[in-house]
Amino acid sequence: MKFPTRHCRCLCAAFLASAFCCAVNAEPVDSGDAAPSHSLMENCLLKSMAAAAPDTTIGELRTECEHIIAKTSDKKAEDVPAEHMTPVQERMIDDQISYDRKFVISAFQPNYFLGTYSVNPNEKPFESLSPGQDILDNPEVKFQVSIKAPVWRNMFGTNNDLIAAYTSTSWWQVTSNSAAFRETNYQPEIFFRHYGGPKFLGGEVAAADIGFNHQSNGRGEPLSRSWNRIIGRFYLDYDNIAVGIRTWYRLPEDAANDDNPGMYRYYGYGDITVAYAPNKNTFTAMLRPGTQEGGMELTWSYPITNAFRAYAQYWNGYGESLLDYDARIERFGIGIALNDWLQRN
Repeated sequence: MKFPTRHCRCLCAAFLASAFCCAVNAEPVDSGDAAPSHSLMENCLLKSMAAAAPDTTIGELRTECEHIIAKTSDKKAEDVPAEHMTPVQERMIDDQISYDRKFVISAFQPNYFLGTYSVNPNEKPFESLSPGQDILDNPEVKFQVSIKAPVWRNMFGTNNDLIAAYTSTSWWQVTSNSAAFRETNYQPEIFFRHYGGPKFLGGEVAAADIGFNHQSNGRGEPLSRSWNRIIGRFYLDYDNIAVGIRTWYRLPEDAANDDNPGMYRYYGYGDITVAYAPNKNTFTAMLRPGTQEGGMELTWSYPITNAFRAYAQYWNGYGESLLDYDARIERFGIGIALNDWLQRN
């Protein structure tokens, strides 16, 4: 696997350093001005009351929260110590509360809108359309929409949910003459989720998933790219740090229909994402090693309003999009996000 050049590493270090300066100067979560710490039950009740129907009783909310806490922490409510919730616990409880509301969907992956600059756009797929010409602009808008909703809650009376999710990521050549969308990746999936579990690698297992994932760009030949996978993942809670580990098996295709020969060389067999939320700042790092090449993504976000977060992203490597699966791309972007993988409320 090849990693960035010295120049890229310097740019990456500058990106992290600037974000880290914001973090160390930000107000810490446990400062004297922060709200007093609540138990998991109190936090769940406060969140539930904000979203509940006017005729809902406190008793009904308490019963709902006892079920949510038992499900997401694999413990009874009375066994959970009075402590400030970790960001992972907040995310899990927020999801459970939204699942119990009608006409509500929740975020899956980060939802964002960025202005970006690509150092080395991949023009190879388009060369046959305009031979000998510069086809792609370096500036590009990148945005992602990612949602999920439960299909079947508490399957067969167990601590498992069946969840459907959909993610689309688009790269928009907004400064070109035609302002065309260069690439969009569509990614529906359905998976079983089990909540809680034993300690693993020193962290608490927050959830474990297994399911089916389809990803494609909806294009005709010669730009068509698609693959189907069985994906397993689990999330580890280390207080201010969360670790998401994914592994996958690509469902085989015959050589005549394979749009992406040699995918494992660039996408490998899984990835790992680490999210760190020491205060209102959130930092993430994703590493995806292929058998020959690989890719990495670094992000930082910070709330600027109740609804939006400032969001910065750096990508370097292979497989940023399906069309670029076998091309190395380096990209910087900054914009806004609705949510991050992990965040302090």
